[in-house]
Amino acid sequence: MLARSTVDSLRFAYAGESIAGEVPLAKLGRLVDSLTSAEGKVRFSLQGGMDSGRPVLRLQVDAAVMLRCQYCLDPYRHELRIERVLPLARNEAELARWERDDPLLDALLVDPSLDVLALVEDEILLSLPVVPRHLEGDCGSAGA
Repeated sequence: MLARSTVDSLRFAYAGESIAGEVPLAKLGRLVDSLTSAEGKVRFSLQGGMDSGRPVLRLQVDAAVMLRCQYCLDPYRHELRIERVLPLARNEAELARWERDDPLLDALLVDPSLDVLALVEDEILLSLPVVPRHLEGDCGSAGA
């Protein structure tokens, strides 16, 4: 688990700090609701830094989760490897300007008590397929 579960995101980025850890899937309640099993662990690392003059958080997440195939309804293992660079906006106006300039930019507002596990869980939830399916040819109902 983590020695600390919250960070001051701006200080963390400017100081170039980093943390890493593992958390059981069962501890991520919102995620567990989307899975067929809560067994397993999520490995993650979060590093602060600068990118193009902006403070950023670099997040890496590795996990294997069990989803239900929406074609055959059998469970299957879905591997996740998430790498995100999340710029930190100082306020809503700055965030709105960045999003106007680049609608695909993923950015966060500065948070003096950013919940690291909630950030990890959010990124996993955003990475799950909208319609979970086995890989081509792996589905149990391929001929049905």
